[in-house]
Amino acid sequence: MSYNAEDPTTWPAFKPTIIAHDVGRSRDRSTAVVGGNSPYGQRLLGIGEAVELPQNLYGTARASALAAVDRKYYCNALIVADLSNDATYAEVLFDTFGPRVIGLHISRYGDGINAEWRPVKHGHLPVYTIGRTYLLELLHSELQSDLVRFADGDMMRRAYAQLANLETEFRESGVIYTCPPGQHDDLGISCAILAWAARHPHLQSWVRNLPAAPRRRKQPPKFGWGAFT
Repeated sequence: MSYNAEDPTTWPAFKPTIIAHDVGRSRDRSTAVVGGNSPYGQRLLGIGEAVELPQNLYGTARASALAAVDRKYYCNALIVADLSNDATYAEVLFDTFGPRVIGLHISRYGDGINAEWRPVKHGHLPVYTIGRTYLLELLHSELQSDLVRFADGDMMRRAYAQLANLETEFRESGVIYTCPPGQHDDLGISCAILAWAARHPHLQSWVRNLPAAPRRRKQPPKFGWGAFT
């Protein structure tokens, strides 16, 4: 398959591969969205695969489901996980993936620049705090600048719809993005987490914790899809 900058499924690798992991509440699915920066020096972000993990998984079982996604990418991806709803999950993730794990706490405020180092059994885990609105607007800015390329697939369409359906509320404190009643935003939030991680100033220091692995990755199936407008 020849390289096509518009289609991340043709990219030989991401630089680096990032798995963004949104941890769902009890009624939501946890998700894994895989992608990363273009390997050819272009300032493009590719989103190659979106996965909804099985429902009613917690702790080690949820981390094992995430590890199945990780194995498709040679166990050589950064794992960027939302720990907002379950801080104890950091311990399980570190046991499963080691220092490849980067924690994110999504709250009302924060720019996600500086980390708090949280102790876990076998080391320390960096956890960054970022406002939900700030996180979503980072992705929106990349989309408006035409710097995001999506693979094709039903799950990517679902992520698209979740982001497109977010409701905007203007308050004195600023803009708030909310999920409509009865709908979900887990895949969309994972896309935003991926974009945040791919553009983060600490990315190169995170990459130093990755093991050596083959550059070639397995390709998700192709469908027909484009980027947000």
